[in-house]
Amino acid sequence: MHRVKNLISVWFFMCLNLSLTALPTHSLINAAKLDHCPFTVGEILTYNVKIAGLSAGTQVTQVTDKTVLNGHQVYRFVSESQTDSVFRKLYHFRDRQESYVTTDQLHPLRHVKDLEDRKYRARVEIDFDIERGVAQYTKNENGKVFEIPTGIQDELSMVYFLRSKELNVGQTYNFPVLIKDKTQDVTVNVYRREMMKTEALGRVETLAIRTSHGYLIWLTNDARRIPVRIEAATRIGKLIGTIEKVDSRKKMR
Repeated sequence: MHRVKNLISVWFFMCLNLSLTALPTHSLINAAKLDHCPFTVGEILTYNVKIAGLSAGTQVTQVTDKTVLNGHQVYRFVSESQTDSVFRKLYHFRDRQESYVTTDQLHPLRHVKDLEDRKYRARVEIDFDIERGVAQYTKNENGKVFEIPTGIQDELSMVYFLRSKELNVGQTYNFPVLIKDKTQDVTVNVYRREMMKTEALGRVETLAIRTSHGYLIWLTNDARRIPVRIEAATRIGKLIGTIEKVDSRKKMR
């Protein structure tokens, strides 16, 4: 069940405990950006997660607004994942995250996570000082400061960072991500183009991506780069997360 609850946060934990791939890699930090931003303020993506064919939970990610933090123009991203249906009766899990990310380079400046795992409660706050190359990490009021590499991403911002880049089929990319209080080198391989039928978007061409942990992810191969599907093996069956709804609103709170 521990494996299941981590995978409910389908897009945020896709790189948890990744190992390095043996394939030649290219830095995603240095990769060319798309000539446009693939997401806009007001974007809301709703996902349904099933395990072994049973509904296990939902996830909603939002680009809520643009604001200013520490003198930087930033996007505010919000995501909430929780168990539902039969799984909620068996295992209560809720994960809410916010990230404040610079609008130009998509560098995270602040990340907040509120976790409910059965009776366990945790609040994590991370403040990134990109000029000094350090992060202040606080969990339930216990904090520490440590060094971070250039281009570090957090568990939520990394999805938008991946969406913003030119991705070439056959290439493998790496970039640093802060998972909990540890920096990990994440690798993703873009291994083919694939047509996919979705409930929310109809039939779309996607870029199929394999992570070094064995997860499969599909991004639309269009201007929006929307994550539409993820697959992963669990101890009780295959996990499949699929996009259920795409909304666009002018501003959300």
